[in-house]
Amino acid sequence: MASGTGLLVIWTDVAPEYEAEFNEWYDKEHVPQLLTVPGILTGRRYQAVEGKPKYIAMYEMADENVWESAAFREVREKPTDWSRKMIPQFRNTQRGIFKQIFAYGDCTTKTAQFALTVRLNTPQDHEKDFNTWYDEDHVPALVGVPGVFCARRYHAVDGDPKYLAIYEIETNDLKATFDAMQARIGTDQMIMTDALDMTSVGGFIYSPITQRTTTEEVAAMRRKAS
Repeated sequence: MASGTGLLVIWTDVAPEYEAEFNEWYDKEHVPQLLTVPGILTGRRYQAVEGKPKYIAMYEMADENVWESAAFREVREKPTDWSRKMIPQFRNTQRGIFKQIFAYGDCTTKTAQFALTVRLNTPQDHEKDFNTWYDEDHVPALVGVPGVFCARRYHAVDGDPKYLAIYEIETNDLKATFDAMQARIGTDQMIMTDALDMTSVGGFIYSPITQRTTTEEVAAMRRKAS
């Protein structure tokens, strides 16, 4: 992943009758358009292994302030004709703007085969204990599972729940890897904490459906087409 500290994530379903066109629009127009915005570094789309929302798009940003830039506002406020057609077909959509607060593992040299996203909250009076536990105990325990090679934690600057964790996974047996992660919960290998609001936890596993596209690649494609 790129070296920026900001992250834009869109979780969504789509009206079934528009799904094929939705994917074409996303890949051919929408992601390349966003990657022309200064400060947006990469974009990649994923599909849920199971469950919903079915689709997720992640955009790495130089920092969380890119969302409020004039260039990004112009994209949002002046949609293309195709965007005006497709955006109303989104269903169950959630958006989060995040700032990275922690990273652990080999997060620079590998490309994830799967991504586990976990969103959660903690009571404000437990926040310090929660973050200490997450960084020092929980993340190392999960990254210690064979196949889980990187974890990043984010704090929401816009959106709820307040925290997001993304675990990058490479495995030939996803079920076995996920079962191994689950088996550690509550054991000496993964001690839990009362600072965690379990009612807020939502975790989903996604598989990439596009390559990780960079701003440089989009610029090169535009130069070639011109």
